[in-house]
Amino acid sequence: MEGRDITMLKYIAAHSGAPLDELEQAMKLQKADAQRALDRLEHEGLVNVERRRIVTAKLTEEAQRYVSQFPEEALCRALLSGPKKASEIHDSIALGWAVKNGWARTANGAVELTRAGKGAIGRPYGLRELLARLNDATEGEQDRLAKERRDAFDLLAKRKLITVSESGIVAGISITPAGEASLKRPESAMAGGELGQLTKELLLSKGWKGKAFKSYDVNAPSDTLYPARLHPMHEFLDKVRRIWLDMGFTEVDGPIIESSFWNFDALFSPQDHPTREMQDTFYLSNPKVIDIGDAELMARVKAMHEKGWKGVWEDTIARQAVLRTHATSVSARHIYKYAKYDGDDPLKLVSIGRVFRNESIDYKHLAELHHSDGIIIGKRLSLANLIHTLKEFYAQLGLDVRIKPSYFPFVEPGMEVTYYNEEHGDWIELCGAGVIRKEITDALGNKNTVLAWGPGLDRLMFNELKIGSLTELYSNDVDWLRTRKELGVR
Repeated sequence: MEGRDITMLKYIAAHSGAPLDELEQAMKLQKADAQRALDRLEHEGLVNVERRRIVTAKLTEEAQRYVSQFPEEALCRALLSGPKKASEIHDSIALGWAVKNGWARTANGAVELTRAGKGAIGRPYGLRELLARLNDATEGEQDRLAKERRDAFDLLAKRKLITVSESGIVAGISITPAGEASLKRPESAMAGGELGQLTKELLLSKGWKGKAFKSYDVNAPSDTLYPARLHPMHEFLDKVRRIWLDMGFTEVDGPIIESSFWNFDALFSPQDHPTREMQDTFYLSNPKVIDIGDAELMARVKAMHEKGWKGVWEDTIARQAVLRTHATSVSARHIYKYAKYDGDDPLKLVSIGRVFRNESIDYKHLAELHHSDGIIIGKRLSLANLIHTLKEFYAQLGLDVRIKPSYFPFVEPGMEVTYYNEEHGDWIELCGAGVIRKEITDALGNKNTVLAWGPGLDRLMFNELKIGSLTELYSNDVDWLRTRKELGVR
C-alpha cells in the first residue's frame, strides 16, 4: 500500500461517508489521482464504494437560442394580432409545436390563435423554464431535474435541444472491517512488501520477516542535520596541541590549584612583586596553604631570592594557595623533575591548560584564559633555537610574528612575541620567552640550559576563529556554533 493510500484510508476511517471531492481537497489531490487511490483501496477490500449513474444534459446550439423564447411562443405572439395564412408562416417547427400544444389551429389555409394560445402568452413555459435551469445547473442538479421533470426532459431530448449522457459517480465511501484491521497494523507493514523503516513495532511483531527494504534515495530532500561537534575553543586547543606534538614535543601537565612557590618563587619572582597582589592573583581560602615537601629545594630557592633580591623571603608566603596565573608553574615543576637529565637530544615539553588572572574584562582580556607553556631542556642550546621554534609554531597558525627584546623575571635574555591584528589595528602580545635564568635552574637542581616561552592562546583565536572579542566564545551563539567552518584538526 502506498503512503497516499494509507493516508486516504485513515481519512475515510475518521470521516465516514465523506464524498470523493472532500477527499480530494483534504489530501490536495487531483481528481484522477484521488480516484486511482480509491480504486486501489476498493480493490484491496479495505473500503466500500457506493456508485450510481447520473444523467447530464448539454444544451445544443439551437437550444441556446430558445432559453429566452421558444419558437412556438414567438408564433403565438405573432398570431395575437390575428390569423395568418399558412403560407406566410415559414417556421414549420414553431407551427407544429404550437398546434400540438393546442395554442394554434389551422383552417381554410389560415392559422389562428386558440384561447389556450392566448393564455399561454406571458405565462411560464415548462420547456423553456427547464431548459434555462439545465443551462445553469451542475451535473448533480441536472440529474435531479431529469428525474423530477422526466417528461419535459425527455421532450427536450426528443426535440434534440439537449444531448443526454450518463456517467458513474461515487455516492458514498466507507471503511470495511478489513480496512479497520489494516489500520491497526504498523504502517510499515501496511506499506506491503517493501519496508521504509524498521520500527519498534516491526521488531516486536517480527513483521519485517520476508519483507524487503526500500532502496535508499541519497538524492531525496531532507532536513539539515547539525551533528555534535567540538566547541571552537576546544577545537583550537587541539590544533595547538597537534602542532606541538608534530614538532616533537611531549605534553605534560600540572595542578591548576598551585602553591605560590611553584607559581612565583621557583621562577625568581620576588615576594613583593606587583603580580602577586590581589588585583592580579586569585588567592584561595580552601586550601589556604600547600606544602612544598622538599626542604632542600625550599632552602635553595630561599637562598636564590635572598641573594638576588636582597630581601626577606618567607616560606609562609611561598605556601599560599593560588589559582595558577600561568602554566609556567608546570614548566618549573618539570625543570625540577628532570634535574638530572643528561640526554644528548634536547628534552622538549609543552603544557596546555587554563590559567586565571584577576583582569579587567575587555575584548582581549578575561579572568579565565588558556595558556601553553613550553620548555626545551638540554645542552648547547641558544636563543637562536628558541626563535626558530617560536617562528615555526606561529607560522603553522598563519602568523608572521615580531620578536623583540623584553624583560621577564625568570628569563635572561628575554623576548616578547607579538603579531599585528588588522581588525583592531593593534599589536597583540602572544607570549614572553627567553632562556631560564641560571639562578632558577641552579635552585631547581638542573644544570642544563632551559629555553622557555609561555604563549597565551585565547588571543590567537581572533585570527583562527575570526572573532572580534573573546566574549564571543562564551556567548552560545547556536547558529555560529552550528555553521562555522571547522579548523580541520587531524
